[in-house]
Amino acid sequence: MPVLQEQYVVQLLRSLMRTRTVLEPAQSPPGTRTRDRRRGRHAVPPSVPAQPHMMRESVATRFGGLPTAEEGETWPLCDGCADDLTFVAQVDCSRDGLHDRLPISFFTFFYCWKCHPWGRDRGQGGWLVRSYTALRRPKVLVHGTGPDFEERHAVPRLEKSLPDGVGMRLHCPELWALVPGDSGSREAWANWDVVGRAALRLTQERARAPHMRNAGVAIGGYPYWANGGDETPVCTECTRPMELLLQIRPSELTDATWGDVGTLYLFMCRTHTQRTGLRIQCT
Repeated sequence: MPVLQEQYVVQLLRSLMRTRTVLEPAQSPPGTRTRDRRRGRHAVPPSVPAQPHMMRESVATRFGGLPTAEEGETWPLCDGCADDLTFVAQVDCSRDGLHDRLPISFFTFFYCWKCHPWGRDRGQGGWLVRSYTALRRPKVLVHGTGPDFEERHAVPRLEKSLPDGVGMRLHCPELWALVPGDSGSREAWANWDVVGRAALRLTQERARAPHMRNAGVAIGGYPYWANGGDETPVCTECTRPMELLLQIRPSELTDATWGDVGTLYLFMCRTHTQRTGLRIQCT
């Protein structure tokens, strides 16, 4: 088994480079007035339309709290059990998407913990992504007595992104074959070390173990597959692999959890943005 040369691996990886936006916990919504954000579950959401700073706040990226929707939209129901879906997160891509983002400006994500879908069977239902190219008359949706999760906000940070080890099978089959990726031999592990050094050289990311590449809560870039192979879904219209829309790892950003230290992945087709996919992997 030949030993990989780092410079050759760099050449293979360079064309795969993407960017991603890492979302880190913030104390208050970016770009809004400083005030106490610790509102109770019975707080009345701001009316929309409103003053510009209030409108910016209503569409601010957040996990938990109450979601923003287009005027006329109602709270979504689970297409599996017909109960109300739980609001998990919304992302203002136009402001916080620092990466080469998908052609949408805003999206919300809802999930059903009663049906607890893992996404492999889309007919199972139990989750929803609402995406918008523009919000013309946004309003905050009121739901029962208040939010299911405490409202938390994020600060965006731009990073470069390359596929993790298992992602090479899909995104760089030539490199996967050279390692080879399906071998557990000592020589293959040595080649993975070369791949890790080459990836670090290109991304210039903060030092971390190669197997943790792309970890964290993020929009865009490549997924961090927590436990298993690459499960990137394909678009049912064009059959091309979808791109990562949102990755949620266990974090201070949200109290939402999936299984045993689960990571949730949302995907979207760049061409057919109405086509989305969901996957979950647990450690």
